[in-house]
Amino acid sequence: MDYRYNSEDDPNRFYYRSDHYNFAAKGIPAIFFFSGVHEDYHRTTDTVDKIMFDKMETIARHIFYLTWELANREERIVVDGEIK
Repeated sequence: MDYRYNSEDDPNRFYYRSDHYNFAAKGIPAIFFFSGVHEDYHRTTDTVDKIMFDKMETIARHIFYLTWELANREERIVVDGEIK
C-alpha cells in the first residue's frame, strides 16, 4: 500500500480533500483508494485513454477481496484499540 497521499505535507492534500476524510476525522473507518495523478488530471483533456485499466483492475480486485473479508468476519474489526 502507498500512503504518500495521506501525508499532511502532501502539497495537493488529496486525502484531506477527499469525500471519505470527514468519516475518518470522526473515527469512522475509511479507506482512500487513489491511483495518482497525471498531467491532464481533472482537466478537459483528461480522457479515457489516460485510464490505466490494468492498474484499475488490480485495485478493484483488492477492494472486492477486502470488502468480502470484512463482511464475512466472525467479529467486527478493531481500529485503534476499539471495535468498529
